[in-house]
Amino acid sequence: MSHYRILIPTTNPARSAPLLAAMAPFLNAEDSRGTLLGVIEMAPERPLSEGVEVARAYRALLSRIARVAERGPGELRGQVRIAHVAAQGIREAVFETDTNLLALEAGAGRSERNGLWPHAVEDLLVDPPCDVALVRPDQAEIRSVLVPVRGGPNAELALRLASSVCKATGAALCVLHVFSPRISAESREREEAAFLKLSARVDVPVRKLTVFSASVREAIIREAQNHQLVMLGATLSLMHRPMVLGAPVARLLRRLPAGVMVVKAAGPVTAIPDPERPFRVESRAAAAERVDRWFAENTFHSKEFSDLRRLVDLKQRQGVTISLGLPTLNEQATIGKVVRTFKNALMDRIPLLDEIVVIDSGSSDRTGSIAERAGVTVVQHGDILARYGAFQGKGEALWKSLYMLKGDLICWVDTDISNIAPKFVYGLLGPLLTDPQIHYVKGFYRRPLKYGAELMAQGGGRVTELAARPLLNLFFPELSGLVQPLSGEYAGRRSVLESVPFFTGYGVELGLLLAISEAYGLRSIAQVDLGMRVHRNQTLFDLSKMAFAIIQVGLKHLGDRHRIHLVEEVNKTMKLIHYEDERYWIEQKEIEDQERPPMNSVPEYFLARHRAPVPNEG
Repeated sequence: MSHYRILIPTTNPARSAPLLAAMAPFLNAEDSRGTLLGVIEMAPERPLSEGVEVARAYRALLSRIARVAERGPGELRGQVRIAHVAAQGIREAVFETDTNLLALEAGAGRSERNGLWPHAVEDLLVDPPCDVALVRPDQAEIRSVLVPVRGGPNAELALRLASSVCKATGAALCVLHVFSPRISAESREREEAAFLKLSARVDVPVRKLTVFSASVREAIIREAQNHQLVMLGATLSLMHRPMVLGAPVARLLRRLPAGVMVVKAAGPVTAIPDPERPFRVESRAAAAERVDRWFAENTFHSKEFSDLRRLVDLKQRQGVTISLGLPTLNEQATIGKVVRTFKNALMDRIPLLDEIVVIDSGSSDRTGSIAERAGVTVVQHGDILARYGAFQGKGEALWKSLYMLKGDLICWVDTDISNIAPKFVYGLLGPLLTDPQIHYVKGFYRRPLKYGAELMAQGGGRVTELAARPLLNLFFPELSGLVQPLSGEYAGRRSVLESVPFFTGYGVELGLLLAISEAYGLRSIAQVDLGMRVHRNQTLFDLSKMAFAIIQVGLKHLGDRHRIHLVEEVNKTMKLIHYEDERYWIEQKEIEDQERPPMNSVPEYFLARHRAPVPNEG
């Protein structure tokens, strides 16, 4: 195996350099990658969401470590895991990152260097979720690797890992077989045959060494004096008892003079879900803990991504392109500043964005001409895929913009923001570029509310707090950690956005959130603090219509989830009550978001993405 997917958990990332150096031969192997996992274990009585600030500090440190690691050929990224039980959090991270080699530091307790808690290491070693290496790093240059084998279940893994080390370092490989002096001729012949068969599987030159000794441990210790790394396949006696605190391994590790790796292969999977069994409903406490952990691990701040050259470097390494779509409707007061801010900072000075496109919805003011003079493309959403017609609404503009925008990553930002800044874009793109498991990023911010000439620090986002978040907490509690589910600033991977339906109006933000969560899971979603957002506040009359549409979208998704037609039973006509002087009257208005299908189901889109001629849209 030359494609290692390595997970390196640590409770002290700042002290992880020796362990990273010891794992370098595997990180640098062909098609390999590694994850340095900063583990934060919270007391059982404390909610995991309290770890959000610690997680942010860990991420900053892990990012710096990953940058140093990038100087070598291996790929390393940082990730934070918060859990009440560290071992369980690490197991989940193993499965999420598709890890096939878990590296744990030997001999370190909670107060020592960067090791995990002893009970966490013991838990992982007793029943490893994948192949595991218990590592005692050593700074010496590796010129020779010793692998003592007796044909145990982990000997093959030890030889395979030792072979990777020798390929990477040019070290010699010495395979040691220790015989008991009292062994019978028949048993010796059988053991020799197994030893030679095992040694033959190694694809590097091997020096075979046979010794007779009454003590296997003493023989290994004597021979280890001639080598810089000892690779031990764990025997039952070594691994049966807790390893970190148990005497056998502790004594052996103390006496071996070189670097040491004790390896254990993953056991067979014993608990395979039965498809005939009914779906197990997650308990309320487990669901709440999952949301808390998501909040702590997947909540970012735009400041974490302010190094724009770093983002460009990540973009180029991944070979992706990035598009910014700006939906507009009568935004002449702000559109010029919005376009200039993003174009100057993120295209002209730093090439983070590959294109900026304004998607206008028939503005009656000078929005389009101002944007064009600022140097970007302006399209009318009614002209895109014209044979499918055109609905009014921001969601329709966003859906059609998928056809126009070319990027692998797509970012959308509202254009009524008066305090616009580059962070409204790079803050959203940062998680997508730094974590391949994140597919969709929502912005959140403080939203002041303007009463006449007075600007109140809080009070914006009224539909969010009075309709959307109560709806999510009631029916979609897995999304209850979203600070502002209706925010107009978000970014995602094209492969995800093109695979989900879009609502055409007010419900587009909630609809995308629900669809992506359903299809890709909560872990695929992140949120970023963008500071403060100052924009044009709408009247309560208009917000009432927005809330009506959003509740409809939530009920439709709830009905689809449970295969019942809730929306058809709901009145889609809203009676709006008007007040003027001392007069009151009712206006009856039909409010219903249409649902556009996933863009990847549209034939013209499929042909365009595959560079084939596009049929006449007329």
